Amino acid sequence: MGLRGLLLKGIAVIVVGVIGTLFVLREDSSVHADILIDRPPADVWNVVSNSTAYPDWNPFITRVDGDFREGETIRIVLGIGPDSMVFKPTVLVVRPEQDLCWRGSVWIRGVFDGTHCIHLTAVTGGTHLEQTESFSGLLVGRLTKEVIEETQRNFQAMNAAVKQRVETKTP
Repeated sequence: MGLRGLLLKGIAVIVVGVIGTLFVLREDSSVHADILIDRPPADVWNVVSNSTAYPDWNPFITRVDGDFREGETIRIVLGIGPDSMVFKPTVLVVRPEQDLCWRGSVWIRGVFDGTHCIHLTAVTGGTHLEQTESFSGLLVGRLTKEVIEETQRNFQAMNAAVKQRVETKTP
């Protein structure tokens, strides 16, 4: 075996080692945040399903290009300025006044994926809004702890913004 063969074998061992390490560190995780809103689900739905108005009120998802329709690929911008991130998820579920879900990936599917859902439940006096995100993929786990924690904070900020927008609008 020549030098080239040894080099290729060494690279293959390194690649297998890196992938194996990622599998060991991989740990699916999720984020959850909820809030009670003093308005019926129809009013909350009008806010969360209106993709064009997100820049007007949402501190987390600052822009959505496209409509929330099942099977549609939309463009979502998180944050503003040079630190913003762009995702192109596929809308999975649209159940008016109940559920809105999409799934996106960072880079390619299977590396770092997220399924984001907004659930609305009618309760006495208003709506229980719950946001969840389930993360999966090779890079999920201990390597992404800060991302998970930041997402939790952003969900709480978004929920508070939804509440404020819905409750201050005239019914």
